[in-house]
Amino acid sequence: MGIFQNSAVIGLFRQQRRYELISNNLSNVQTPGFKKDAPVFHQIFSEALSPSLTALSSDSEISQTLFSQGEIQRTGNLLDLAVEGEGFFKIKTPEGIRYTRNGNFRLTPEGILVQSHGFPVLGKNEEITLRGSKIEVEKDGTIKVDGENQSQLALVTFADLKGLRKEGKSLFRLETEQEEKAADGGQILQGVQEGSNVNSMEEMVQLIDALRSFEACHKVVQVQDEMNAKAVNDLAKV
Repeated sequence: MGIFQNSAVIGLFRQQRRYELISNNLSNVQTPGFKKDAPVFHQIFSEALSPSLTALSSDSEISQTLFSQGEIQRTGNLLDLAVEGEGFFKIKTPEGIRYTRNGNFRLTPEGILVQSHGFPVLGKNEEITLRGSKIEVEKDGTIKVDGENQSQLALVTFADLKGLRKEGKSLFRLETEQEEKAADGGQILQGVQEGSNVNSMEEMVQLIDALRSFEACHKVVQVQDEMNAKAVNDLAKV
């Protein structure tokens, strides 16, 4: 397969993947704390120079999550929390510790603070259990109930955020060997949520561009196939 046809075939797969990324971004415009994914174009271009299509088997290196701040939106719910600046809440799941920017929390009947899917939110030492009526959360994560300190939310980050992978349910898992560190550059706000960092207008423009690029790549493959068929036919006549 020639480099131009190789480029076009890879382009078809990659533009399809790009289309899927953008569609997922758009479907999560209203998801609190959602972080958009963007294609990594230098990886796409380098694959076009490859003599094989084996690189198409992996999508992990052609996209990256952008962790820019989303808009802070007031809700008035005292258990809605948002991280302003760097940092992630720690969540305890059956599969292990996970991380999130979605601070849509609630209390179970037993008083355990959990995220929207029922997984416990972790403090600096353990799960957080709250007893009382008036809940106040300070910017450093200290939780006061009826004026008394009861716990402190863990707010952590990592030296390389590329080691975090999306797992669904607004959760990230850590896939690289690195240690948590305190998110000194972040603070926690109460009664608000962080919106997604997706700009719907920009994503719509990118969606249209991805569709047009896909059609262009398809046309190149089609023309190359027709030229190859013609060459074979002409050779048979000799």
